[in-house]
Amino acid sequence: MKRAPLVWGGAVAAVAAAGAGLLALVIGATATPEAHVERYLQALAADDLVTASRLAGLPEGSPTPVGDAGEPAVLAVLGRIERGDDRVAIIAEYGGPTDAATVILTLAPAEPLLGIIPQWSFTTPPVRSLEVGVDQHDEFLINDERLAAAAAGETARVTGFVPARLEIGIADPYVDGRSVSVRLTGAAPRVVVLEAEPTARLERGVLQEVEAFLADCVEQEVLQPAGCPFGRAIDDRVLGLPQWELVSDPVVSLTASSTPGTWEVRALAEVGLRVTVQRLFDGRISDVDTTLTATITGEVVMRDGMPRLTIAPPRS
Repeated sequence: MKRAPLVWGGAVAAVAAAGAGLLALVIGATATPEAHVERYLQALAADDLVTASRLAGLPEGSPTPVGDAGEPAVLAVLGRIERGDDRVAIIAEYGGPTDAATVILTLAPAEPLLGIIPQWSFTTPPVRSLEVGVDQHDEFLINDERLAAAAAGETARVTGFVPARLEIGIADPYVDGRSVSVRLTGAAPRVVVLEAEPTARLERGVLQEVEAFLADCVEQEVLQPAGCPFGRAIDDRVLGLPQWELVSDPVVSLTASSTPGTWEVRALAEVGLRVTVQRLFDGRISDVDTTLTATITGEVVMRDGMPRLTIAPPRS
């Protein structure tokens, strides 16, 4: 009867020892630099940017970097390299099925949790910055989030988590352009400037304004319509009022200007003139029926998100 407590006590000791051993195994498996990197990448993959910021070692309250544009098909820790001074470089692979990237992230021991559980932290937060802009616009999209530079043609700094994928594009009713995908690794470009081009909506808007301008011009019953890019000088006596008409619809082209945010406009149209004249030297009366080419130039400037067309005065 006196041995039972000893047996019970021995069982408790055995369970405690087993529990301690299990705890040691759990800590050993989860408190490694590899585990820290894996948790960071998992947070990035889950779009849990709060956790990713904490694991990245960013100061509390600092701006949150941009996350990953897609759902990674590859997320794996491949190995480690001892760097010395207790630092460890972890080799990991992360990304989509066609753009997975291999990154090397360096960590060092951090202050132990509760004084006993080993902790690791990145020697440098795994973030990267790049300058992003559009050559003829001031706004762009980063992973469907609209951002803006100070002015058209200028760039804005964008910071994202390594190795997130950034989808950079343009979403505007009046300008468009080819999107660019950038994986934030050491090989990523430091500057990305998208090339903008006018949309069909902008071209239609300019065409309508040019048509309205020409319509006003052809209504003027004079040989030299004021402010218009066409006219006719006649030395003979004019009988009656000159009649202008638009013979063909204008053909408009928009070209990016050397001034960011400005498009050069050029339009061509055929206009017809009919007028009766009397020759001065013999009094003969005849009808003039001719066609002239009207060349319209100007520029479109984006102001407050809206295009503003200015038609240049005709050359004298």
